Amino acid sequence: MKGNRRTGAVLLLCVLLVAAAGCKKGEKAQETPTIGGDVTQYMNDAVITVDGISVSYREAMLYLQSTKQEYESAYGGEIWQYMLNEDGTTLGEWVKNQTLEQIIYIKIVCEQAKKLGIELDSEEKKMAAERTEAYMAKAEYTTLALYGIARKDVERVYMDNALAQKIYDSVTLNVDTDISNEEAAQKHLQSLMLKNYHEDQLGNRSALTVLELIETLDRFDSLYTSAQTTKDFYSLAYANTENQEYLDIWVGEGDLPEELSEAYDLKTGEVMQIRAADGYYVFYCVSEYDEDATIAKKEELIALRQEEAFRQLYETWRAEAKIEMNEVLWKAIGFDMDAEG
Repeated sequence: MKGNRRTGAVLLLCVLLVAAAGCKKGEKAQETPTIGGDVTQYMNDAVITVDGISVSYREAMLYLQSTKQEYESAYGGEIWQYMLNEDGTTLGEWVKNQTLEQIIYIKIVCEQAKKLGIELDSEEKKMAAERTEAYMAKAEYTTLALYGIARKDVERVYMDNALAQKIYDSVTLNVDTDISNEEAAQKHLQSLMLKNYHEDQLGNRSALTVLELIETLDRFDSLYTSAQTTKDFYSLAYANTENQEYLDIWVGEGDLPEELSEAYDLKTGEVMQIRAADGYYVFYCVSEYDEDATIAKKEELIALRQEEAFRQLYETWRAEAKIEMNEVLWKAIGFDMDAEG
């Protein structure tokens, strides 16, 4: 199906966060800080150290607060205790772990940038400074004051993220981008579908009666006849389909489910009936070769190659990195990412 263009490093980071294991633990346990009350006593303490680079409590909270704002803007502020699975993991716990991996990723990659002699140029530094000013202008003063977050902390985060993107671009520059039209070719299809079952609000299915099934099949044949003569298949499909999943799609060879795969053989302007396990489909081929979709698919495949190449490299860097956690301080940060534990 037609894919969206991706930002390589961001997408790769999501993959790495999901796949990554926990951090390596340091040999010595940290003293237990007192969480709550006057947080200034530990805001400069290191939550994590990556290859000798310390990440303070306030820098970690900057990452966490940014993530918190993104989630709450989308889903509201009552989401953090939502249980993700049967073992009791909450969304707050999961987000904390993913944010920790994000911090580790950024620090490891930036350290590699130093080793490779990769730095931000003046224009990139200027852009990071502008983003810092924009953030500071919108940020709540009480939040910044609570965690002792200063302009320099925000700028460091933007500079680090920009550098991480730059090293990603640099090390994936030579990845093979030769992808043939055949490999990326995208066909534009449209379809309508009639269900061969009833479905209640809970998603439970029940079979049609014999009479209902006969009526559905008669309607299916009638729609197929109309599809063969209409000059606007999309409108016909939109008005009659009972499942819009394949209403208007761009697919490559092998992208369709096996029972619908015959539709990929259609030529431009052709129509086909397919009886599948879940219902009855009429497919129409808008175009055997969609140039714009094919170009987008090439970009997607190139991005996937780059992500895989960088993923392998990053896994090597991470395995070699020395990561020390202040486990107690990190765990003491509430899973709702407020100051109280």
